[in-house]
Amino acid sequence: MDSDALRAKLLRFLQEQLGADAEALESNTELVSSGLVDSASLVQLATFVERQTDLEIPDRDIGADHFDTVAAILRYVDARRHA
Repeated sequence: MDSDALRAKLLRFLQEQLGADAEALESNTELVSSGLVDSASLVQLATFVERQTDLEIPDRDIGADHFDTVAAILRYVDARRHA
């Protein structure tokens, strides 16, 4: 799956599963540091990313460093794919 398709799926997931405001949500919207995504939702988000990308995300990587924005998630996935 390419980055554009994953971005669209992430935004839809955040809207549908986590109740994020569709109009306020962009690729650079802070998810964790703004409180939009709490710790339980962060695990759901990481699981969603794993299922969509066939990557295994180590627990140590599930945090604001890699999951605070959709753009950060996409960079993380790209880096893991090329590691």
